[in-house]
This record gives sequence, structure tokens and C-alpha cells, in this order.
Amino acid sequence: MAVAQAVLVDTDVFSALYVTPRENALRQGHPVDEWTEALTGRRPLISFQTRAEILSGALLNGWGERRLATVQEILDAAPTIDEDVEVIAAYARLLAEAQKAGHPLGDKRNHVGDRWIAACAIAKDLPLLTGNRRHFENAPRLALLD
Repeated sequence: MAVAQAVLVDTDVFSALYVTPRENALRQGHPVDEWTEALTGRRPLISFQTRAEILSGALLNGWGERRLATVQEILDAAPTIDEDVEVIAAYARLLAEAQKAGHPLGDKRNHVGDRWIAACAIAKDLPLLTGNRRHFENAPRLALLD
């Protein structure tokens, strides 16, 4: 039996596929069916940044205890890439290379979370599935999943 190829899933994709009710995700314009198909036969992972974004969003939106517990269970079940020396090195290199290239991920004030997510993908040599392609396209050493 072949091992499923891992793919890093950006926060928007993870939220739409695993946290938000399907009908709401579709109403918000997320291509749920396309993302589901893109993940077929693949092992989805998230970054620590996605975990933080999902949790903070739930807290900011005043989710009740039961709903928070459910999202915590969903996050706990998701294989997560934590920050480590490889991820930190990838972040530093990405920031420097993106600034030199004039890429949006080089903007120190914006896209901090996107940089951490990209750094996780780069450090672990994983493609990234995102609904925010314009933030990530042509980023140094980052592969996007089509």
C-alpha cells in the first residue's frame, strides 16, 4: 500500500473543509469540491500558524464552550507542523529572498502568518494548498498544489 503524499493546507482551506459547515463554506465562495478533489489520496497537514488562526478566530467570534471543544478536537486530530530550527531557518531565508525579489511575502508588516505557513511548507518540502494563491505565487522555493 502506497503512503499518501502529504500536503500543507492553508488556513482558508482547512477552515472551509474541516471547521465551517459545508453549506456556509460554499456560500462564502470557497471551491470546496475542487479542494476536496485536490486532497484525494493525500495526507493534509496544517502549520502551527493555521492552528493559532483557527483558534483565535473561534475565540474572537465568541464561540461557546461546546463549539470551541469541537474545533479543538478537529485541530488535535490534524497533523501539525510546529516551529523548529528548520522552519525558523526557512522563514528567515524566505523573508530575505522575498524582500530582495519584491515578492509580497517580503513585506515585514504584512503576511507574517502567510510567511510562517510558507516556511513550514518549504522546510518540510511540502506543496501548499491555498485559496490565497496571489499571496504565495512565485514565492522563493515554495511549491503550490494545483
